[in-house]
Amino acid sequence: MKKNNIPKVGISQIGVVIPRHFVSLEELAKNRKMPPDYVTKGLGVFQARIPYEKPIEDLAVEAIQKIDYQNVERFYVGTESDPDLSKPFSVRIINQKLGLKAIPFQYKFACLSGVEALISACEYSVANQGKPAVALAVDRSIYRETDAGAEMTQGCAAVAMRVEMNPKILLLDYQNFGQFAADIDDFKVPGPSFPFPEVNGELTKSAYLGCQKAALEDWESKNPELLKGLKKERKSLLEGLNFFIMHTPFPKMVEWVAAVFWRHERRKEQPHLTLTECIKNPELFKDYKKDLDQVRKLPEFQNFFERKVKPGLKYNPYIGNSYTCSIFISLLSILEKSKKGQKIGMSGYGSGAGSICLRAIAVNDGFKSDLGKQLKKGEKLTLEEYEKWRGKQKPICL
Repeated sequence: MKKNNIPKVGISQIGVVIPRHFVSLEELAKNRKMPPDYVTKGLGVFQARIPYEKPIEDLAVEAIQKIDYQNVERFYVGTESDPDLSKPFSVRIINQKLGLKAIPFQYKFACLSGVEALISACEYSVANQGKPAVALAVDRSIYRETDAGAEMTQGCAAVAMRVEMNPKILLLDYQNFGQFAADIDDFKVPGPSFPFPEVNGELTKSAYLGCQKAALEDWESKNPELLKGLKKERKSLLEGLNFFIMHTPFPKMVEWVAAVFWRHERRKEQPHLTLTECIKNPELFKDYKKDLDQVRKLPEFQNFFERKVKPGLKYNPYIGNSYTCSIFISLLSILEKSKKGQKIGMSGYGSGAGSICLRAIAVNDGFKSDLGKQLKKGEKLTLEEYEKWRGKQKPICL
């Protein structure tokens, strides 16, 4: 699709809120008898934001109140923090706490549902003569103490976006996104165990990488005109993007998928163990990762990663995995660096499992949120305070 045929729709305002309290993951790792290097170097995280004193519904309300929502009739919500299998908990956010009459449209596909909400908001605005919509992502992640490795990736945030025609921040090429989904039980939250998920660690790594690669390939197949133009410039799809952001369970995992994408474009002719094989047999992932680690050592890849991917990981290490919000936390750091007209690739992922790849275009130079100020005002919890909070997080039924 040619650029001038893309409907001019996207994000005009972004409101982000994170909990004031955080826990030091180095201290928590020591308490859990884990080497701190596993957290800081192995995962690439330092702090986890904890909804210690405010429920996430209140964080969502604050995020929405940072944008203009008064004339909005349609709210799209992505979350995986809803314990009710019937009524969406966004009713408490939109209708009870904000006092609005609009019915929230709530999505469920793990961490991917925030991107789904954003796409639906774009579709609504285009289909309704430019009416604005709000896309909301709100989540907190928490894991059982018996899974200390996953516990180190906890986080929390709420991100609200005003979506409309002629956007002021970001243009979304939502019509030409790449997609892939498969029935994979890499991560799930059965009702009786909520809020604690069941995670298949090795399988989720393969699913995360495999789904995003498949969505990238689908994206390429749906954008022949874009690829044709880039080919004339002797550029690949990734080379034609200024930045690339992804769902961020933890920063090192983003480096892995960046290496998968880089190898996909540079070394298509070289045979190697596939992610499809790893999904069928998760034990193979260790061998796959060895080959991927060799790619990560290449100066050419490191240059690509430093320029196009790493800038999107400025804030995530100090917030943790905020599920549906994490890709938008990365987006905020990229928007601080991007210039008008620069292109941003986005690759969302949700366990279960599915992925969406799409392209965005910066409308103005250097949008800046107040996220950095919120981080500076954070208050560190003692481990005793953290454990007290954890003790209140009980499964719905045993």
